[in-house]
Amino acid sequence: MLQQLLDRLSGLLLPNGRWAAVEICEDLDVFTDRAGQVDSGTALIMPWNERADSQAFLTGGFRQHIVSQFAIGMVVREYDHMLGADRALRFDAMKSDIEAALAGWEPEGFSQGCELVGGESSPVATGVSIFVQTWTTARFLTGEPR
Repeated sequence: MLQQLLDRLSGLLLPNGRWAAVEICEDLDVFTDRAGQVDSGTALIMPWNERADSQAFLTGGFRQHIVSQFAIGMVVREYDHMLGADRALRFDAMKSDIEAALAGWEPEGFSQGCELVGGESSPVATGVSIFVQTWTTARFLTGEPR
């Protein structure tokens, strides 16, 4: 799924000129560290969590519903306004780009389109902030009886 997200966001975001790069991060520590080091307009993709329901079949076969969440961070470096208004306005436009790219899109091998869970802004360093959105989708883990 991460490669599909990288391909989709790179293909849709980078040509519009508002975005500098799209990268994948391994975990929250790398995500946080990279946010302070990347160019303004970078999107960071990170796996968040997976939750599995109980296996559905009592006899024969195997089918388990897996809900996968991932995070998309948007990094902005703006030093022009003391209250952060410029960063907030950039985030607003960037969020619209991400939402247009992901809302309802169904990654290959998944059974549900992407849905936005929520988002939050956080300062990283002076003049640098990140807005992180959490997204969810789902798939089925299947198998044959042994």
